Amino acid sequence: MNERKNIIVSLKSSLWESPKGLKSRIKFLKITIIIYSLITLFFAGILILSIISRLFSNEIISWQKASLAVIMSFSVSLNLPKPIFELKLLRHLIKINTKPNFEGITKLNSELKKIIDQLNNTLKTRWFIVLLVIFMLIMAFWQLFSENNPYWDFMKIPFLLIYGILLTDFIITNRNLTKNIKETEKLCN
Repeated sequence: MNERKNIIVSLKSSLWESPKGLKSRIKFLKITIIIYSLITLFFAGILILSIISRLFSNEIISWQKASLAVIMSFSVSLNLPKPIFELKLLRHLIKINTKPNFEGITKLNSELKKIIDQLNNTLKTRWFIVLLVIFMLIMAFWQLFSENNPYWDFMKIPFLLIYGILLTDFIITNRNLTKNIKETEKLCN
């Protein structure tokens, strides 16, 4: 079980570390997740509304003026999953903190280590999404500062593709992590 605790603690946080202890870290993560979620929903909602409204020839929000919303959306939404996973792992750590070792925990630990290694090495494991986001940010800054980016109208598809990939990646990682945690906690009871 100590090996599992070390694996959990090895997750690199995307936020600054809280030296006050586990309970205050959990509280901080809950607040951060709420704030990040609200900001992401706001900016992603604006962008999706600008895309959808254009399809119906009723531009409520112009895509041409949405480049700052794209930048803000990515800056927050890219950081949102990690605090969610960290919170889930810290809650799990509290549950297993006093439990002894069990049979079958080695396989679950290796699966958890694989998940955390993927989360810690985003550039290596998710290089395609990183390249897409960098490309999209370059195009958004070009549109923001010049307002005459001839390719900006075509950036709706990469924007939707990036959010689709991020959402799919989050769902898969969350499902694997939840399954691993539930199986471990079932063994501990």
